[in-house]
Amino acid sequence: MFRRLFVCLAFYCVLGVAPAWASTISLGVTSPVPAGSTFDVTVRVTDVFAGRASGDAVVGFGFDVTIGDPGLFQFTGATVGPLFGALALGTPMVAGFASNPLGIGPGDFSGPLVLATLHFHALHAGSALLGVTWDSSDLNQGLIYLDLPYNAISASTLVQSTASVPEPTSFALTATALLVVRRLSRPWQRRPTA
Repeated sequence: MFRRLFVCLAFYCVLGVAPAWASTISLGVTSPVPAGSTFDVTVRVTDVFAGRASGDAVVGFGFDVTIGDPGLFQFTGATVGPLFGALALGTPMVAGFASNPLGIGPGDFSGPLVLATLHFHALHAGSALLGVTWDSSDLNQGLIYLDLPYNAISASTLVQSTASVPEPTSFALTATALLVVRRLSRPWQRRPTA
């Protein structure tokens, strides 16, 4: 009897923390980015309440940032979305809690829900995957709802970094400097006097 009760209790606990796979995570970035520049990646969720009970609310989120080639891109920090307050849980984890103590409901936003904007620095030219992922065993990670279970947070995108191109003013300054050097390197020619 006790064994059967324990198995049922364990099953319901697993269901409580197992992710509901209804929402979709996407990463918004303009690629390619020039090497040496900074750029942002927006983490958005669509269908936030698909398959959820009416009256449910998002109370927080947490995820880790992944970089396919850390020698190419450097994660410099994050800004949580406008409906969240930031939680400092350590890098590369990004986490936030709903600014409204009752949570974020379907009527609090339109379109995709912005979780965070990730800030990166492109170190060199090349391409690598940037992504977000969660650890289902960490209760601070995932898309956290008032009514369990959590939703998974997992997405990646390929970002390309190109060699930096000098700005037009740099070209003009370089061309002017070359003309001056060329002119100065010529021996002075005397003009005929009249």
